[in-house]
Amino acid sequence: MSLSYAIATPSYAGDVERCRLLCASIDRFVTGHAAHYLLVEDRDVPLFRDLEGPRRRVIPESALLPRWLRSRPDPLSLGRRRVWTGARALLKGVPPLRGWHAQQLRKFALPLISDEDVVLFADSDMLVLRPFDLASLTTDQGVRLYRKPDGITADKPEHRIWCDNASILLGLPEPNFPSPDYINNMVCWGRDNVRALVAHIEQVSGRDWVRALASRRSFSEYMIYGYFVERVLGLGSAGHWADSRELCKTYWDGAAGGIDSFENVLEPWQVAVGVQSFIGEPVEKIRALFETQ
Repeated sequence: MSLSYAIATPSYAGDVERCRLLCASIDRFVTGHAAHYLLVEDRDVPLFRDLEGPRRRVIPESALLPRWLRSRPDPLSLGRRRVWTGARALLKGVPPLRGWHAQQLRKFALPLISDEDVVLFADSDMLVLRPFDLASLTTDQGVRLYRKPDGITADKPEHRIWCDNASILLGLPEPNFPSPDYINNMVCWGRDNVRALVAHIEQVSGRDWVRALASRRSFSEYMIYGYFVERVLGLGSAGHWADSRELCKTYWDGAAGGIDSFENVLEPWQVAVGVQSFIGEPVEKIRALFETQ
């Protein structure tokens, strides 16, 4: 199976130095991709422009999302945070959104304008630490899709809402629990599947896909894609095979503070480490650990 591959990284000004490290790690260790797209808010484009290169492009949000959905300073935070809203958005029934909502919408929008067959999402607060060829994601069965069986149980209220809203958006029956979990770092999507997904959502909802998703507000892009390719298309028909292994070792809390070598924490099949930016681990320490690889 001969496919073309891209990497996509939604980011923002607060993560620019972490994104710089991610780009350095991709340039050092990753092969097999035709493009690496950095998806950022328009006002952040100048901060990321120097990261562009022969295979890396900065894509402004205005090239991905409709004009009626734009960010502005949030008056409730005295302008320290951003909110995606406006008169036209409110008239369309879309409540004010945050940056993580906009990043999810950018992920859906990229395959609608890009040429590559497969998109691998890599968050800007992760690092690739071992040689990794994107072609290894594809076997005779298709393209790898992260899927953890029974990963979402009924005692996870936020995850349950994501599952419920994915089912509603796709016109599916209420989900049963435990449900598979499709949320992870280094998740692959098929371009044609995303295009079919947004068309399906528009048919079910009777609205454009951005409005349909954003009006729900509480949604997970990975759950929506996972439910669509498994429950609407079928994994085989969608060209995917399921894998429960995590390619990226991710730290969601302060446990990363005790790491003295990234290599020591990776499983044999893992190629990257993610240190979530919100836990406050200094980027200088992460850079120093990376430079010892």
